[in-house]
Amino acid sequence: MSSPSPWPTDCWYAVGLSSQVSRQPLAHRFQGREVVLLREGGGRVLAFDGRCAHRGCSLAGGWAQGDTLVCPYHGWRYDAQGACVAIPALRAEESIPHQAQLRTFPTRERHGFVWLWLAGQHPEPEEDVQDIPELAGLSLRDGGDMAFTYATHFTRTIENGIDPTHAAFVHGKSIGRVDPDTDFSLEHYPVQVEHGSLYGRMPIKVKKLTGLTRLLLKGDSGNAYKEYRFLYPNLVVSIIHFGALTLAALQAHVPDNDRETTVRVTNGRNFLGTTPLLNRLFDRITLDTGLQISKEDAAVISEQEPKRVSFRGSHEVLIESDLILVEYRRMMRERARV
Repeated sequence: MSSPSPWPTDCWYAVGLSSQVSRQPLAHRFQGREVVLLREGGGRVLAFDGRCAHRGCSLAGGWAQGDTLVCPYHGWRYDAQGACVAIPALRAEESIPHQAQLRTFPTRERHGFVWLWLAGQHPEPEEDVQDIPELAGLSLRDGGDMAFTYATHFTRTIENGIDPTHAAFVHGKSIGRVDPDTDFSLEHYPVQVEHGSLYGRMPIKVKKLTGLTRLLLKGDSGNAYKEYRFLYPNLVVSIIHFGALTLAALQAHVPDNDRETTVRVTNGRNFLGTTPLLNRLFDRITLDTGLQISKEDAAVISEQEPKRVSFRGSHEVLIESDLILVEYRRMMRERARV
């Protein structure tokens, strides 16, 4: 019998940013393997194991030929189902070996990401990628799309993404200064636990925004709050409200392996929709701020021990303000069984 997967299975993983996938093969590390994403002529995204069945060459250096993927080493071609359909070196009397096959993954495109179905007991998807109701009325913007790799397990980066109380202490340079008279206590907030999803809403303690962000969001910082939505197993949506203005960061916490995680981010907002110049300017601000936030987070969470969150028998001391983390750990313990 094969050993159980160390990763949640029978679920959709957000793996790649839709804005980056084209007719040129794009490789991402995923759970200790290489996965190649390719947009076929009709626009659908295909996902293959990233190593040629012939000699283990990376297919990221290959190219699309029609709706097939060509290996750059010996020209072997694979169709959308991963079957090798052409080997240039074969003689006329030879046939393609039946083992010449790549593993493929069912895919979806939603919320600015390419999602892969990681099969366990169910080779085909049992359900579709979930809706995110908080995105209603927001426009996704790929101008601020970014990726940042952390030297830690994806469970640590996810918990950082939904942590409601660290920003005032970690992100003073990127988000804004902290009022010295701020009361950092966090009143009780409910967490809605749904099928494969968590939702929480809480007030914002950091309100003194810096730089041009302060000018663009000066509307109503007195009515500021944040929302978190976690979609099992690896998507975090962080939404900030400043009065009528709303910003959303959608974060795919992609497990490269058990020691590294690449967080890919796309953004949405409900303002500047009709002003192209300001849109591009704010995209740049969003990108620069996102990279700074990531560096600040990495300095802390890359040093956490143990690297992987313990869902059973953890000796960490959690308190009431960590409720959304408590529910995340419960969901992972019950659903993922890892």
